Amino acid sequence: MSPHKENDLLYLLNILEYSGKIWKYTENITNAEEFYEYNEQLNLNASLTLLANIGENVGKISEELKQEYQDIEWQSIKDFRNKIVHNYEGIDIEIVFEIITEDLRGLKPKIEQIIAKKTAEKIFSIDELNLAKESEFYKYVNFAEFC
Repeated sequence: MSPHKENDLLYLLNILEYSGKIWKYTENITNAEEFYEYNEQLNLNASLTLLANIGENVGKISEELKQEYQDIEWQSIKDFRNKIVHNYEGIDIEIVFEIITEDLRGLKPKIEQIIAKKTAEKIFSIDELNLAKESEFYKYVNFAEFC
């Protein structure tokens, strides 16, 4: 399925939701070694799956939006998804932990800014945003940041 800008809001909201879940799974973890050992790797495995989902959603975002926001490393995010999916055993936990604690935290406000700007410009539907806000699926998205 080729990316369509009509679906960009959904993909951006998914990225925020998956990020929120990752931070929930890692909120009490202070370093990569602890992350690896914690909860018999359940939280690590869940976080890797969500990081892959983030990369998958990035791949679905329209080229138009990616071109407009070139400060976001869209291709690197997608490439990391491919590494998780195709080279699972070769993943460096230190890098994963850094992505979660630093890179993902830097991505969040950028995604929120895009949603706020595109909603204000009436590119994204306020009705669609309100439906998402009421949905049980998006419980880790802080809609107050961009509504």
